[in-house]
Amino acid sequence: YNKSTWNSNDQFVSISKVTHDIVSNVCPNLDNTYIPHSVDHKMFKPIPKEELAEFSEQYFPTLEEDRFVVFWNNRNIRRKLPADVIMGYKTFCDNLPKEKAEKCVLVMHTQPVDKNGTDLPEVVSNLCPDYDVIFSHNKLEDKQLNFIYNIADIQVNIASNEGFGLGTAEAVMAGTPIIVNVTGGLQDQCGFELNGKHV
Repeated sequence: YNKSTWNSNDQFVSISKVTHDIVSNVCPNLDNTYIPHSVDHKMFKPIPKEELAEFSEQYFPTLEEDRFVVFWNNRNIRRKLPADVIMGYKTFCDNLPKEKAEKCVLVMHTQPVDKNGTDLPEVVSNLCPDYDVIFSHNKLEDKQLNFIYNIADIQVNIASNEGFGLGTAEAVMAGTPIIVNVTGGLQDQCGFELNGKHV
């Protein structure tokens, strides 16, 4: 159904391999270029532990060093599935021994309430009242964001569709493992292998 719209362009540029492949198959005569998203490796990188401790004290004083931090960095809109992330976090904690669940925290870097999304504090209150959820809603500089990626034990993006997913790419550059859906550009970050070849 997009064929006529795509063919009306002189050139098509994709940041997602999936989009590039779809456009190439549907519109083989269209000038279609793939330019992958990139992340500044000088900005998003692992940070020494002593620097992390100082940052945590200033921005997240409630985060003790032995906390297991689940980080979600997205806009509070439906396709990003923030309420599903909260439910998934609750399910994860429910399956841990009580003393381990008490050491977990979900940090959601987003507007807690958005007219295009969900009232997330209300979701936490109803779905996940027994576990720690912290909202980080102030604008952060890249350097501050990199610190949070480094503090996190995992970065989550389970969006129902995603052009690329910049937050997870930044987290990987900081050395933080990611949990993602195999959708859109997120699958470009997963390093899948088929018959011994990267696909």
